[in-house]
Amino acid sequence: MKVLQSEESGKRVVFHAYDRKILALLCRNVRLPLAKIAQLLRLSRQSVEYRINVMEKMHVLEGSRAVINIQSLGHQSYHYFFALQDEKAEKKLKEQALASEMVNALITYSGRYTHEISILARSPAEAQHHFLFLTEGFSLTSVIPIVLLSKLKAEVLPELQHEYLPEIKHIRNDPSFSKQFTLPLQEYHLDMKDFELLYLLSQNARMSLLDLGKKTHLSSDAVSYRIKKLIRAKYLLEFRPVINFDALSYSLQAILIKARRSKAEDEQFCQYVRGDKSILWATELFGEYDYLLYVLSHSQDEIHTSVKGIQKAFPDYLVSYELLFAYKQHKYAFMTEGMRKMGD
Repeated sequence: MKVLQSEESGKRVVFHAYDRKILALLCRNVRLPLAKIAQLLRLSRQSVEYRINVMEKMHVLEGSRAVINIQSLGHQSYHYFFALQDEKAEKKLKEQALASEMVNALITYSGRYTHEISILARSPAEAQHHFLFLTEGFSLTSVIPIVLLSKLKAEVLPELQHEYLPEIKHIRNDPSFSKQFTLPLQEYHLDMKDFELLYLLSQNARMSLLDLGKKTHLSSDAVSYRIKKLIRAKYLLEFRPVINFDALSYSLQAILIKARRSKAEDEQFCQYVRGDKSILWATELFGEYDYLLYVLSHSQDEIHTSVKGIQKAFPDYLVSYELLFAYKQHKYAFMTEGMRKMGD
């Protein structure tokens, strides 16, 4: 899944000359050292640090996350879309979802469905049990459970996906671990310390090896060794920044699509999605709908242009769709507290 805009809006931002390239490099790997970014862009380290500080003060950058392969940890993402109009019930649901050790995302919308909850669970039964627990006593309508299947696209900021960047050559003692992401799969069995490292990085991907060591009672060298193994074994998939899209004048919409499936048109649709610069994230679904897309736009005209583009490209393939306008993201994480405790 993706990282959406935060609840708090900053001032609107205009990129300076090198901001796009700096941000594009951070989107590729947010742990890249400032000195390496400076070398790649032929800037001083101080200039890079200053520009990143400005983006943080303007709320363009709001932290970082490590993307975790939840399937390799025996979990699946179960999403529930539903409508809830009672204000008191909505407040109570928010409190319970924020405190939940299984909920990794809560988003509110305007549209047919007013809420989306994502639960990371080991089985459909476990997810359903927790969803019923969270919503007990609430008057929900239009409840749609869906299971995320294969991911079609996952960008950090689509407008930068084609930004030209110099080649990142591997460096010794690289805190970004860029080389490990290019190496072939290597089997590795997790222990309690590994679960703790995964969880800490899922909350803050830029945490230093020293700080990670203090949290886990390991040496910096031991932390580095374990992170390399976690990457090689595909438990750790990516280090990415948290982008506040609202600060960049973007709004986010979710599109649930029901399609008339065929192998040929499925492939064509996937290619279309991957090439559309407005689509932030997309996945195939199991349930009432076939696809879930998250689309960024600067205006309602842009989102309607995106929808019409899909309709025009796939007039017979697209059976129906539901368009939801994101209002607030209350919670998002790539790993839950409940998953961290699996290592205990």
